[in-house]
Amino acid sequence: MKSEENTERVLTLADVKTGEYGVIVRITGHGGFRHRLMEMGFVRGEKVKVIRNAPLRDPIEYEIMGGHVSLRRIEARRVEVVPVTEEIANNYSFHGTVTEETERILGHEGKKINVALVGNPNCGKTSFFNHATGMREKVGNYSGVTVDSKLGYFRYKDYTIALADLPGTYSLTEYTPEELYVRQYIMEQHPDIVLNIADASNLERNLFLTTQLIDMNVPMVMALNMYDELEKNGDKLDLDTLSELFGFPIVPTVSSKGTGIQEVMAKIVDLYENLEQHTKHIHINYGADLEKSIDVIKEEMRVHLDLSGAFSTRYLAIEMLAGDKVITELVSRFDDDGSVGNVADEQRAIIEKRYNEDAATIVSGAKYGFIRGALLETYTQGKDKSKQPAYSVDKILTNRWLGFPILIFFLWFMFQMTFTFR
Repeated sequence: MKSEENTERVLTLADVKTGEYGVIVRITGHGGFRHRLMEMGFVRGEKVKVIRNAPLRDPIEYEIMGGHVSLRRIEARRVEVVPVTEEIANNYSFHGTVTEETERILGHEGKKINVALVGNPNCGKTSFFNHATGMREKVGNYSGVTVDSKLGYFRYKDYTIALADLPGTYSLTEYTPEELYVRQYIMEQHPDIVLNIADASNLERNLFLTTQLIDMNVPMVMALNMYDELEKNGDKLDLDTLSELFGFPIVPTVSSKGTGIQEVMAKIVDLYENLEQHTKHIHINYGADLEKSIDVIKEEMRVHLDLSGAFSTRYLAIEMLAGDKVITELVSRFDDDGSVGNVADEQRAIIEKRYNEDAATIVSGAKYGFIRGALLETYTQGKDKSKQPAYSVDKILTNRWLGFPILIFFLWFMFQMTFTFR
């Protein structure tokens, strides 16, 4: 329950009026922008006062940590606060540690972590959601099971973790409604943590989505699901090294049994409380030529666009280089003279001419190169899968010469069972 002092809804700093106070709940937006604001003193639990608004409403001057700082209104919208009275503000002091007084003022919002569940279809994401929240959502292997996000809650220690189960998707491009929905949710809602659910028995395919999340530079924890299947095959995975290579915590889970869920929640809380200490942003190396083009597009964005920390410029540059139409349209809203779009087109043409291949394919190939390199260092295959019974049967049924006779036999048998022996 919220305290009496926290009866008003959470606002952004842009909504707080001149002369009024607020206590910071969280900062949303892109990681680099968020870190810059934290370095300026905008941290959870800190008191802030609005000093004055400029005549044209931009920028806004704030008093924080005994000093004055100016933010543009679009930047101030990234800082969420609980408004407090002048009396409470005058009696409140913050020394870098969240105290009982801080928690009392922030109330429920100060102990809430918004988490987005992202993963491939059939990776066990909805099973994880069901076990964590106690809900009973539909689970299936066909398209359309998860067509919208579902929200559930998990209590861990004194935190309320709000879990948004997003549609299963293989990537974050522009080709399906699920892909667009998940990407838009992450870019607009700015969840505190992204929980990437990956199938341990099919790592290479599942980690492609992970590389796109890495490019987006979002705070992330990975639940490596169906880990019992990996162990049953005798495979081994160096989780510590893989975590170091990817730059975020990785926890083995078996969501169908509820195994590892508590450990995942512990990592989420730990990351949320110590984001600055634990965040190690990894850049996927796309090779000298692509990296040069990405840097050129990023520089053009820096000079001509006012993105105000809402998006990762590196991610936008990569997607524009790959020719993503939705991202290109998004950037064009900030690109008044079209200079960024023109530069992206020029760089894409250079890359495609040099490699005689479309840029999207080149970028995808570089991602898989990163994945294979990481797995080469961390993954050891156990049993020879080709000798397992299921694979042996598959070889017979798909044999070049035996496959068609077997197919015809089964069709004949089904016909006889249906019409002759009924």
